[in-house]
Amino acid sequence: MSYARCSRLPDETSRHASTHALLNCIIKEVAIPHDSLSYRWPAQREGLPEQLHGTPLKIEWSESLSLFVMVDRRSVIGSHFYLSDAYIRDAGAPGWHVPEMAGLVSALLEHCQWHDGRLNQELCDQVVQSQDVMTTIVAHAVEQPRLHPLTDYRRSEQGLWFGHPNHPTPKARQWPPHLLQDKPAYAPEFCATTALYQFSFPVAGLSVQANRLSALDVLPHVADQSRAEDGDRVVLSMHPVQADLFRQDARVAALIGDGVIGDLGQSGWRAAPTVSMRTWYIEGHPWFIKGSLNVRITNCVRKNAWYELESTLVVDRIMHRLAQQKDAALEGLCVAQEPATVHWAPAAGDETDRRWFREQTGVILRENFCQRFSPQRCLLSATLFARDAQLAPMVLSFIDGASLAGGGDTLPSEGRVRQWFQAYLGTLVAPVMGLFFRHGIVMEPHLQNCVLIHDEGMPRQMLLRDFEGVKLTSDKGVDWLAGESLHPRVRESMTYRREQGWNRIAYCLLVNHAAEAILALSWQRPALGDALWQDTLGELRRVRQILGTSAPELDALLAGGDLPCKTNFRLRLMAQADRQAQYVALPNPWRVTQAMGREVAYG
Repeated sequence: MSYARCSRLPDETSRHASTHALLNCIIKEVAIPHDSLSYRWPAQREGLPEQLHGTPLKIEWSESLSLFVMVDRRSVIGSHFYLSDAYIRDAGAPGWHVPEMAGLVSALLEHCQWHDGRLNQELCDQVVQSQDVMTTIVAHAVEQPRLHPLTDYRRSEQGLWFGHPNHPTPKARQWPPHLLQDKPAYAPEFCATTALYQFSFPVAGLSVQANRLSALDVLPHVADQSRAEDGDRVVLSMHPVQADLFRQDARVAALIGDGVIGDLGQSGWRAAPTVSMRTWYIEGHPWFIKGSLNVRITNCVRKNAWYELESTLVVDRIMHRLAQQKDAALEGLCVAQEPATVHWAPAAGDETDRRWFREQTGVILRENFCQRFSPQRCLLSATLFARDAQLAPMVLSFIDGASLAGGGDTLPSEGRVRQWFQAYLGTLVAPVMGLFFRHGIVMEPHLQNCVLIHDEGMPRQMLLRDFEGVKLTSDKGVDWLAGESLHPRVRESMTYRREQGWNRIAYCLLVNHAAEAILALSWQRPALGDALWQDTLGELRRVRQILGTSAPELDALLAGGDLPCKTNFRLRLMAQADRQAQYVALPNPWRVTQAMGREVAYG
């Protein structure tokens, strides 16, 4: 089967991508849990084109508002490719119509009868802003066809053009208005490097905390210390947007005016912003630099909270101890170390002010794993399974070994895809399950936290990163904290109830990660998706056999239990912080029915 690429202008592409992300959310979070989705044609078809191909999908959003779209498959967990525009119809209207994005979101909010809480009326603006950013990104991508995102690690970090596929505002970034540019150098999708902003501070007030490193090892890697005015001062790096916000604060302005803080401008190393926005990659540098960014990006304000600066070091120590245990069940575990944090706060002042400065200036050093594996062997999983500028999956040409610059003309064989995916699952599932069931450690294996290490395209190992999101279960994981002297807020931030931990892992691994991988790999071949879900089931069964401990949650899943799905749309709808996320239940993707004398798994 050939690649069916349709040519779209950037604003068309962004409109489709934004609509698809929104549909993914409302189908998974609302339509399936509320049983308001059906795969059927509406009784009244006025306004719908006569020629539509695919499978009809209808959502009864409320008693008076319906949505309709054509999809490529029936999916019990709401994972589809969309083959038409999204149509809406109000009960009082004569027929169906395709709204603009703002009109679609406004209609959803107006008819949101299934929720009686306060609604975030800014959501519409955030969705539209996300779409506008996408348009600029796609226009840039079309102008730079040779910068293929799957060439190497840096390009994969800077090639996630459409963001989180199950989030209503995947490219929303609430920069200060005066910093909104068409293609800012600090936005990763424009493939730029930019000089880091630097400030100098007196040594008094400096905190360097590290595992297995000394302060002399750490400071030369967080900023260019040659810029310090004298030996009693140190230099710290900062994101250019964070620096702008920092300088605007009256406390900071006073300290700069008094010469306590030195404003060194964008005098730092040239670095490439990664997909997280606040983490910087410097080629040849032994560490990523992860600083604060006090701006809402997609769903969260991306500052380094004071308690996360501390918990990161605790998790780094735990991972180091775990590696020394040589647990055979974790043979494939590979993590990016985060052994050092640095921050500055005035020696005088109240605790509230000191914590504010700590969070503004805080820096985490994360291991540059490209020096361990080479940049050519590392790819961000989120980009691996993402779409190109025409919304076709990029992974298929990668698997086929085709020219990455132009893509292949034909799809790789189904056997080749399954072989590749089985190898991919073999790098991913066992370490995550082993950490949780054997050690009570919750890592978040979502697409942006996973980096595939490959040999000429074939999966070899999965690197898990981001210790900020690691939690310890209250029944087993907290045992790792024995001997640690922690502030109660730090301990609280690190601890999950076991149910919370399983929900997070199962969602990240299966709904966020595996479902998107399977969707991309089965493009134009929905039946292949069924086989890939069976491969996923087979890997989970294999891992269950080698765990060597009780795993009731996994047993329930293998027996047909539901999958937890995080409610990203509801979070934004209610303007809540990410830590307040709830979960809804999605049907098990391995439910089977007898059809034409054989088993068919819908997924």
